[in-house]
Amino acid sequence: MKSKLLLLSSLLTSLFSFAQIDSTKVQFVAYWSIGDSYDFKVTKVKQQWKEGKQTKDEENSYTVNFKVVDSTATSYTIDWTFQNELLDNYKLPEKIAEKIEEYRFLKVQYKTSEVGDFLEIINWKEIGQKMNKMFDLIINADSKTDKKKKEEIKVNMQQFKEMYSSKEGVEQLILKEIQYFHMPLGREYETAEPVYYEEDIPNIFGGDPIKANGKLYFEAIDYEENFCILKNEMTLDPEDTKKTLTAVFKKMNLNDKEMSKALETAVFKIEDNNTYEYYNIPGIPHRIEAIREMNIDMNNEKGKRIDKTIIELIYEE
Repeated sequence: MKSKLLLLSSLLTSLFSFAQIDSTKVQFVAYWSIGDSYDFKVTKVKQQWKEGKQTKDEENSYTVNFKVVDSTATSYTIDWTFQNELLDNYKLPEKIAEKIEEYRFLKVQYKTSEVGDFLEIINWKEIGQKMNKMFDLIINADSKTDKKKKEEIKVNMQQFKEMYSSKEGVEQLILKEIQYFHMPLGREYETAEPVYYEEDIPNIFGGDPIKANGKLYFEAIDYEENFCILKNEMTLDPEDTKKTLTAVFKKMNLNDKEMSKALETAVFKIEDNNTYEYYNIPGIPHRIEAIREMNIDMNNEKGKRIDKTIIELIYEE
């Protein structure tokens, strides 16, 4: 796989050398062909702490296949096939487990622009229907299951069923790794200075999104191999964070003195630290590591959470 990428990269370098003559810029462009197929190992880590004690430490890995199934002058169609990790969360009777094997793998079909920008999921309805059938099987898996336990499973499954019933819900549940994969593609970046930007992220307390400040910069660039390491960092905007906390404390009916003291001592931080090791041409990642860390210390509660996603290209021997 590595030799194939390097060969293609060198061929494209000669064909598109005009794009890389200016060493002050790096282009991330998708040069794919129908039938191109790459396997990736995806690892997810979830860790949580409460009052200084770790309460969660989970890690799971699975393989994803990225395959180009169509190519036009303006778009690519991609099949993204991966193992359905939801099945590993439930101990199912053997008879049900056999029936449910057909749901072991999910295929997401989506479109990108001609340069690799993600556009939309095509088969979200099909995914929703398939997942709902699976949820029904899990709910009715074993008639001997304790009624209370069965009701808990039903409630949990109903939440998933509702999310899988809309395009937005499907995208929210299964799109994150795909978004990481395509984040740099279709763009040209300056190499001399970092790129600063603003974005809105969901407010965990409810209400308006919170403004965050982002930074993009290169840690390393190899023009001969069309390979680079792009860093993406993000932190919450201090003023918008203060505004958000003020709204939270107002809901708690704090007076002015209590409000002032709470704002002085409260900690609410969300930080992203993402690293993209990428063959910017032909537009395939070698390794992506995305880390989001959240720290909260307010209202006599102290907590920390780290979510990590790692996507690694599996090379042929």
